[in-house]
Amino acid sequence: MADTTRGRIDGWGIYLLLLVFLIPVVVPSGPGRLAIVDGLIVLGLMAFAARIMGRREPVRVPYMGPTFMVALGSLVAVVSAVNPAASVLAIAQDLYLFAWFLMLIHVMRGRDLVPIQKAWMWSGNLIALYGLMVLVRENHLGLIAMVGPRGRRLVSTFYDPNMAGGYLVMCLFFTMSLGKKVPWLIRWGSMGLLMLGLVASKSNGAALSLIVGLAVWLLMRARTLRSHPLLVGAAALTAAFVALLGIWATVGLGIGSAELDSFEENSFLARASHSSEGRFTIWKNLEDTYRTHPLGIGPGNSSSLTVSVAQRLRPGSLQAKEAHNDYLAAAIERGPLGIMGLLLLLASAFGKLYAAARPRNPETGAEEAPDESFGPLVAAMGGALAAAAVHGLTIEILHFRHFWMLMAIVVVIDGMAKGERAESRSPAESPVLPPPVRVAAA
Repeated sequence: MADTTRGRIDGWGIYLLLLVFLIPVVVPSGPGRLAIVDGLIVLGLMAFAARIMGRREPVRVPYMGPTFMVALGSLVAVVSAVNPAASVLAIAQDLYLFAWFLMLIHVMRGRDLVPIQKAWMWSGNLIALYGLMVLVRENHLGLIAMVGPRGRRLVSTFYDPNMAGGYLVMCLFFTMSLGKKVPWLIRWGSMGLLMLGLVASKSNGAALSLIVGLAVWLLMRARTLRSHPLLVGAAALTAAFVALLGIWATVGLGIGSAELDSFEENSFLARASHSSEGRFTIWKNLEDTYRTHPLGIGPGNSSSLTVSVAQRLRPGSLQAKEAHNDYLAAAIERGPLGIMGLLLLLASAFGKLYAAARPRNPETGAEEAPDESFGPLVAAMGGALAAAAVHGLTIEILHFRHFWMLMAIVVVIDGMAKGERAESRSPAESPVLPPPVRVAAA
């Protein structure tokens, strides 16, 4: 396994830390939802282009197959786009984020990830604290009112509460990835603050993603600790039995039903039915459109459709809303190739983490247990990726910058498990004329 304890903080290291702290600051935004961090990203891309042109460093392109499928599906769907300008903008955003994703992989390879993990934890703390302070200062809300079904929701520096909730869930898993790298008081205090911010966001999708992410984290952690599969299965069956027993006691015998109803009516769970009704209307509109456009309506065109008066969701407007579902958006906007490419992309990322949970010895080929710092990182990133995948059912995360940084870290973890190191050639070792850029599939 690659050495992950070097802990060097050079120019690129400072750049990565700045990125982590600026990524969640997306409001105020500029044209095309450009944010403050995009200026830093563009500078990084320019420096990275100069770096690969001045060194003999190959450009690695992970997920080549899924990326090609999504790109091809997008180009085919543009032909029948309702709003070609929206498709061009969506594809430009895809290219921009993917280029940044490639840059992050090369910059982080062989680098100690602990400073980045800590930066995610502190960034999440700041975002949650700022959002809570805004709620208290502007609305004079107490802790009890923050979990109520009505009233203001935590938005912090994001476009909407759902995006804020998803980001805080990701920060929670980065905090869990640190293990004993930080004192227990800081770790648990941060997790408590992040959970409070998540509850204040009243995001049902983020709450569901956290539950699924924690389940995946538990399974991945058991794998990194080399727990026996029968032991893991027994624990899962026991938990399922206890859950079913509780449901039977509540539904069948009425034990605690009054308390449960009271909690549901006075918590953000009461919003679930209203939120689901609106999303089902959006998805029904897209389903009807797909019947006449089987190859896709064009990237970014979900919100360019016109709906009937009975199905409208915007007051005084017949313009449709965005899909609020990455998988449905990929299928409707980019056609069969788009959705297959997206599913294959996520499956490939999960596959990398699953393999990294039991890295193989390069000499013997035998599986080994990861070290004390690597195991928590792999398990937590598995949970974060699962949470992001589930959150994609209720919000479109593929254009979120923090999602693509997570995907880059997954690739770096895969390289660490395989014993890869970053190339460290100096410019002096390069020939006078820069060699052609090589593209290698990872």
